[in-house]
Amino acid sequence: MAEESGSADYAERLESLTEQLRATTQERQNIELEVKDIERVLGEIEALPDGEAVYQLVGNVMIKKDRETIKKELEEKKESDNLYVQTLKQREEALTAEINKLRRDMILKSQAFRATGSS
Repeated sequence: MAEESGSADYAERLESLTEQLRATTQERQNIELEVKDIERVLGEIEALPDGEAVYQLVGNVMIKKDRETIKKELEEKKESDNLYVQTLKQREEALTAEINKLRRDMILKSQAFRATGSS
């Protein structure tokens, strides 16, 4: 009976960790897409002829802004996003390691239970 309770606890923990990993991976992928979009926009800004007007969408309003100001803001956002991606990757690695450890523990407990139960 204790084995069933322990197995249920392991299964619940495994499910929770797996869901956390799934959410973390999804968030990382979303941020990586955002970084690619920023890189694309920076490329477009670089390709503009000197003196060409640059606008930024703020809410529902487009505001004319200095080209260098927008580039600086985008570079800062890109850097911040890249740091966040690294943090999310570390979180994914930690969750994966914890999931693998939990799976190993479940297998070992199951084997130990079978060994003692079959004697």
